[in-house]
Amino acid sequence: MLLVERRPGTSRHTKARLVNARTMEIFRALGIEGQVLAAGEPNGGFTVADTLAAEHETWIPAPAEDDTADLSPSPAWSCDQQRIEPLVRDRAHELGADVRFAHTAHIQSQDADGVNAVIEGHAVRARYLIAADGAHSPTRTALNIGWSGESLPGTAVSALFHAHLEPALRGRHTEALFARSACAFLFARGNASGRSWQLGTHVSGSDPDDLDQHVRDTIRAASGIPDLQPVIDDIATWRTGAYVASQLRAGRAFLVGDAAHVMPSYGGFGGNTGVQDAHALAWRLAFACRGDDTWLASYETERLPVARRTVSQALLRSRKTPGAPPPPEQIDATTLVLGFHYGTGGVEDPASPSGEPGTRAAHIRLRDGRSSLDLFDPTTFTTLEVPADIVTSEDLPRWERVYRQAVTIRPDGVLAAHPSPAPSTSALRQKLSLMPGRLVSSYVV
Repeated sequence: MLLVERRPGTSRHTKARLVNARTMEIFRALGIEGQVLAAGEPNGGFTVADTLAAEHETWIPAPAEDDTADLSPSPAWSCDQQRIEPLVRDRAHELGADVRFAHTAHIQSQDADGVNAVIEGHAVRARYLIAADGAHSPTRTALNIGWSGESLPGTAVSALFHAHLEPALRGRHTEALFARSACAFLFARGNASGRSWQLGTHVSGSDPDDLDQHVRDTIRAASGIPDLQPVIDDIATWRTGAYVASQLRAGRAFLVGDAAHVMPSYGGFGGNTGVQDAHALAWRLAFACRGDDTWLASYETERLPVARRTVSQALLRSRKTPGAPPPPEQIDATTLVLGFHYGTGGVEDPASPSGEPGTRAAHIRLRDGRSSLDLFDPTTFTTLEVPADIVTSEDLPRWERVYRQAVTIRPDGVLAAHPSPAPSTSALRQKLSLMPGRLVSSYVV
C-alpha cells in the first residue's frame, strides 16, 4: 500500500482529541490501543463558567459516550491527534505500508482494471485509490462527485499555547471549559506528564488584523487572569460547515474522512467518523485485491447513511447553547457511535442489541477476563460460538440476543448474514481454540 501525504510530517496541531469507544475498538484490533491510552487520559467532559478562575458552575459529561463500560472493552479516551498520528504511522510501517510525506497525488484517469495518477511528476498505476484529501478534496472534484450542505458563519480559531494557569485552577481539574465572558473554550491538552492548552473560539466576518493579539486577549479573558502572558505555539484558522458527498465511490476511487463529509466539531464526531470510514473500506479492498470485489458496493450503501446522520447530529449540537438540555431530535452519542444498523440504515440501542446482520457484534465479558470482541479475526470472517458457560452472569442477556447460536462476524466486527458465504477464493478452516472443545472457524483468503 502506498500512502501519499502533502504535509511534511504528522500533524503539529492538536485537531481532534476525543476518541470514542468505536474508534478505540479499531485501535485495539490494530494493536495500538495501549499506546493510545498511554498517550492520553480519560475523558473529563467540560465545564461551563464565566472564566477558568471563576466558580465552575456546570459540568457536562464527555459527549463521545456517557458510559460505555458495559458496552465495550475499550474506553472512550482523550488523546490529541498529533499524538495518535505517529502511532498509526509507525504501525502502518510495521505492516508494510509505503508512507511518503511532502508528496502530492493527482488522479488522471481510471479504467476497469485500475487508476492512473501522478505523484510528484511520476506516473503511478494502482488497483484502487482512496481519497482522504480533506474538505476541499481535489480528488472529489476531479471525480465530479457532488457536495451539498451548509456553511457555518464566522471563522474558527484554534491556538495551542502554554501558560501558568494554576492561579486560575486553584487545584481544580478541567479537561475543557466554556468561558462565557470570552465566548471561547479552553481545552487541556496532552496529559499529566506533559500539559499544554488550546483556545477554541470564532471570529465574525474576516480574520482580525492582528490575530496573535486577538488570541492573547481572548486567552486572558477566558482564563480570568488579566496579566497572563501565554506562550503561543501555533494558531490555525478555518471555516467549516456541514457537508456530505453525494456518493462515496466513483469506479475504483473511494472517499473517506473529510473528503466524504465535513461536520462541526461539537461532539467530536469528525475524526472518529473518518477513522471508521477507513476501517470499513480497508477490509473490503483487501478482499478485492485477493480476487473478491463483491463487498465493495456495500461500502457506500452502509457508510453514506452514517455520514448523513452524523453530520446532521453534529450540526444540531453546534446550534445548542453549551449546558442547555438536548433537543428531542438529538440522538445520544452512545447510540450514535455504537448502535449503527447497516441493515436498516438507522440505529438501535446498543445496550439491547438485536443481533441482526449489519449491527455491531456486541461486547460480551468472558469469565477469563477477555471480551468477545477479542475473539474476532480483524483480517477475515470469523464464525463464532460463545458458549453460555464462559459468559459472565451480567452479560447473559446480551449473549442470549447475539451469541446463543453460532454467528459470523465480518473483519470490521459487524454481524454478517449467517451462514455467510465464503469469498470465492477462500478456504474454510478451523482457526482458534476458545476453550477446550470450542472452536472458531474463519474464512481465510
